[in-house]
Amino acid sequence: MPLSKPNNEKESDFIPRCMEEMKGEFPDPKQRMAICITQWKKGTNLELESFSDYPESVSNNAKRGIELNKKYGNKCATGIGKNRAATLSAKRPLSVKTIKRMYSYLSRAEEYYDEGDTSACGTISFLLWGGLAGKRWAGSKLKKLGLL
Repeated sequence: MPLSKPNNEKESDFIPRCMEEMKGEFPDPKQRMAICITQWKKGTNLELESFSDYPESVSNNAKRGIELNKKYGNKCATGIGKNRAATLSAKRPLSVKTIKRMYSYLSRAEEYYDEGDTSACGTISFLLWGGLAGKRWAGSKLKKLGLL
C-alpha cells in the first residue's frame, strides 16, 4: 500500500487520517506517527518554505528594539535576539522553524514587556523579536499553516 500523502489539508486533519490509513502497514503507533509526520513535512515542504510577509510594524518594533538596546546598553539581550532583530528590521525571510520560535518566545516574554518602561530589559528584548505585532503575525501565520 502506498504511503499517505497530504491532500491540501491541515496537519491536524492529515495526521489522524494517515494514522488510520497506515494501521495495516505499520502496527506500531510510534513508528506510524513518525512516518505520518515525515509524510506531512515532505508533502507540505514546510521545511523549505520561508516568509517575509510580516507587517511593517514587526520590522519597526525590531528597529526600535535595536535603537533602545544601543541607547541603554541592554546587557540582557541575547545574540539570538539581536540576530532576530537584524533579520526582522531588514525584512528578510523567516523559516517556519524560526516563526515557531518567535511565537514561542513572544508568548512567554510578553509578561515582561512594559510599553512605558523603554529601558527595561524585558521591553527591549520583546521588541527585538518583533513585539506584539510579531506575536500576532507569527500566531496568525502558524494557524494558516495548520501548525497552531
